[in-house]
Amino acid sequence: MHALRDVELMVHRGEHLSVVGPSGSGKSTLLNVLGLLDRPSSGAYWLDGVLTNELADLERTALRGSRIGFVFQSFQLLPYRTVDENVMLAETYRAPHPDRRRGTRRERAREALARVGLGHRLGFLPGRLSGGERQRVAIARALLGEPALLLCDEPTGNLDSENTESVLQLFDELQEQGMTLLVITHDDAVSARAGRRVRIRDGRLSQEEV
Repeated sequence: MHALRDVELMVHRGEHLSVVGPSGSGKSTLLNVLGLLDRPSSGAYWLDGVLTNELADLERTALRGSRIGFVFQSFQLLPYRTVDENVMLAETYRAPHPDRRRGTRRERAREALARVGLGHRLGFLPGRLSGGERQRVAIARALLGEPALLLCDEPTGNLDSENTESVLQLFDELQEQGMTLLVITHDDAVSARAGRRVRIRDGRLSQEEV
């Protein structure tokens, strides 16, 4: 039994792509492969010009830390840390990037929060924020490493319609700035905001009109 079958997918730089499908269709496996958390049993996966199949584990970890940002449904923020500190944690276990702009982690964290519209929430604890604001903090944390690809796993799954729209507007802005986004969702309304949509069913991908 294979979780993914004959998958062929190309995501262009600056593209906003959504992947939709029911539970058990292979969305999580696809995310894990794209995020360099799992290795494909066959085929090739190129990320930002690098053939990832040939990399050793430490090289995969370094590439993942420098070129991929993750956004999850549950935000994964530490409740006893301020939003600034939560964003700063993104660099705690990441090797320094030679092209990364100089400056302190706190300065970069505050710039990332301003980028997602939360410059006025510096010093706040996550519990004082709305669900949409907490997801924006998680996105700011993912952006801190200046990734080539932002992988989002059900990013609006815990949000009401108002906060969902807030996050989707942010995705629109990030794409306009040149960010590459791949959003995995079960919500057709969320997927409709992407420029391109693919559907996964029984481990197979098919292109769809948005």
